[in-house]
Parts: sequence; structure tokens; C-alpha cells
Amino acid sequence: MARTLGCESRLRGFCGAVGLAATASLAQADPAPDYSASLFGDLGGFRQSFAKVGGALNLTETSEVFANSSGGLQRGADYDGLTTLTIQLDSKLAFGWAGGQFNASVLQLHGENFSARDIAALQIISGVEGDRATRLWELWWDQKFGDHFDVKVGQQSLDVEFINHPSAGYFVNSLFGWPTPFAADMPGGGPDFPLSALGVRARATAGPWTALAGIFSGAPASNANPDPQRANPYGVGFPVQGALVIAEAQFAHGQGAGELAGVYKIGGWHDSLGFADLRYNALGQRRANPTAVGPPLLHGGDFGLYALAEQMVWRGGEKERTLSLFLRPTLAPQGDRNLVTFGLDGGLALRDPLPGRKDDTFALGFGLVEIGSGAVGSRADLAFYNPGVFTPRRGYEAVLEATYQCQATPWAQIQPDLQYIRNPGGGLADPLRPNRKVGDAVTAGLRINLTF
Repeated sequence: MARTLGCESRLRGFCGAVGLAATASLAQADPAPDYSASLFGDLGGFRQSFAKVGGALNLTETSEVFANSSGGLQRGADYDGLTTLTIQLDSKLAFGWAGGQFNASVLQLHGENFSARDIAALQIISGVEGDRATRLWELWWDQKFGDHFDVKVGQQSLDVEFINHPSAGYFVNSLFGWPTPFAADMPGGGPDFPLSALGVRARATAGPWTALAGIFSGAPASNANPDPQRANPYGVGFPVQGALVIAEAQFAHGQGAGELAGVYKIGGWHDSLGFADLRYNALGQRRANPTAVGPPLLHGGDFGLYALAEQMVWRGGEKERTLSLFLRPTLAPQGDRNLVTFGLDGGLALRDPLPGRKDDTFALGFGLVEIGSGAVGSRADLAFYNPGVFTPRRGYEAVLEATYQCQATPWAQIQPDLQYIRNPGGGLADPLRPNRKVGDAVTAGLRINLTF
């Protein structure tokens, strides 16, 4: 059964999977395509007719409400939501060109940014939070050359294919999608939801091995505006500045029915743009010094490394009942320019946790990020130059999440979620209570995923 997955990159992957499935079913001349996983079914015959010419359309909605009972910046509750429209076209069915696929997707973000307004967390509570907007997300062409090599060209969001793991889609917190160190350190947060960047990605496969590599614009929006979503509000700016190079090697085993599947990945990225020093200016003065003048010291380039392992460790008597464990360390070691230099997330996912609920999933995960030396030193400088102002030392932020995806119908999921955020922001002074840190937060929420 197709699943409407939880985080931003998983939503996109789901759209692609549904589109390919629909196209494949019609390519095989299936006399009765199954559209039961969509609320509106065949849309009065449109989906079947569209698929005959190679097309697939998918529309999803994620709506959620979160509230924090304690801690954070303030107690409160917020609604946020995401509508995703994806259209895909198979080139062979459409106009006889073998091996090509066109993809276009549009986002409509609505509601509030709960994490920014109420929590101040670096590891954002929900993976669908973003500035209110209707924006182009991805626009690309993927061309196969034989059975083992393909090239994708166009506007792409990297978290679809890079740095992700199978269980990430069961979680709500964004940290399980695009890693927090890279979101905090890359210009504009990097080309991940709800942003993307122009570039080229190549992929080669050989048995259980897959190699991915790509080169993209060094930032998803103009650096002139500190808010990248507002700098490119409709997603049609297509800026090209600097170069972001990323590469990843993957190994997958046990992919057959009844086997204990495992996925292992290792990779890294380099961005050629300039990165401002977090502590010193161009004259070597500490930026927190009231007498310091001039722009920050600019460093040339930045890089990050990561590894990932997910392994199914148990399969029950029913084939759907499985337990998988995952772990993903991430590193951006240049602390003079990176707010976050280390991250670690991991957890477990139990499919079919209750009798008679074969499509449900219970997941438990954690995330930890460490603040870099430049940001820690800058905060110490602020305390030194402002002795009468409470200035807590920055260190780390940790998150625990427990969540349950209930497949209520083939086209609807209901997902209660609970999170605990330790040391939000890595140690920030509370603006409403300036003599204390932002307190540890407990959040509870309910997400609903619908496929139309």
C-alpha cells in the first residue's frame, strides 16, 4: 500500500512513487487500475486518461496542530499545513522518447511557524513548517542511459535522494529529514524543503551499490535577504551563485521479500561561497566588542560529512511486522563559520505494532546537535563586554520524539506525536524572562495526512 509519509522529503518521494506506480500500471495495460489510495479515486476518469499519455498527478495535504505544555519561549498552540501538487510525465508514453521523466511540483504552505514563535528550537518541531507561500518546488528532467545510469537536470531539492533513510518519513521533527547541522550551516539552509536549487545530479548503480553525485547552485536564494524563503518567495528566481558539490555512496542488501533489509550510506558536500566568521571581523577584532568596526571575517568555502545506517533487525510471524534501527552522524567541523558542527540522530521504527494494524507504525527517535566553537566563543565575548546582562553559554540541543502513524483509510493517516526538547537553541536567554534560559519544552501534536 502506498503511504503518505511524514517529513518534507518523504512527501515528495511519495508523490513520485505514486506517479510511477500509476504510469507503470497503465503501461502494462492494466484493465482496472487501483486508485483506492486516493480520496477522489480516478477523478472521474482523468487519472486513467492522463496515464495513457504517460502522465501522473498527485495531490496531498498535511495538516497539524502543535502545542507546548511547558518551556520554550511561550506556551501556545499553532496550526500549520502543506499542500503538495506533483505532475510527472513519462517521455516514452508521451512522445516516444525512451527513458525520460519530467517532474514539476508546487507547494502551498499555510499556518504558523510553531518552532520559531513558541519554542526557539534548532531541530524544528515539524518538517512541514515554512513561511506562508505558494511556490514552485521542483522542476526537472531525468534521463536514463541504459539500465544503470541516469542524469537529472533542473531545479532540485536534495533531501529527496541525498542523506535520507527509509524510516525518516515516520517522524514529524525536521531533524530526521535534512540534518540540522547542514540546515543551520549551509547558505539559506541548503536546497531542501521548501527550497531547491538549479543543478545536475548523476546516478550509477551496480548490484547492491549506488553512487550519487551532483553540482548545484551554492545557495537556493539570494544572500542579500537573510530569509531565503522571502528572498525567493515563489520559487521561480533560479539564482546561480557559487557551487555546491555533493556525493554519496550507498549499499543496500536484503531487499527481497522476507529478508532483513539494510541500507548504508556515506557522503559529503562542499560549498564554494563565502562564509562569515561567527566571532571575528575582517580586522581580527571580536565582533561582540562595542568598538569593533567593519564586516565579519569572510572564509572561503565550507564542507560537511555524513554517514547513515538503517538495518531491519527483526521480522515477526506476519510479514508486515518488522523492527528497524537507524543511526546517522553528521559533521560540519569548521566551527569558526558553522553554528552547528556535529549532529547525531537515531531511533527505531516498528511496523504493524498492534494486532490487526498491519499498516500502522510506531517510531521512537532522538536528535543531538552541538554548537560550534565560534558561536560559543562569541557568546562568551558578549558576556565579557556586557557584564550586567544575563548571557548563557551555548552548548547543545537534544530532542526525543515518540510518534504513531495510524493508517485510518487507504488515503488518510492520523498521527499523534510527542516531543521533548532539551536546551532549545543550544542555550538562549529568554527574551520574556531575561534572567533565565529558554526552558526545556514538551510539545504534543496531531498530524493528518490526506491523499487526494
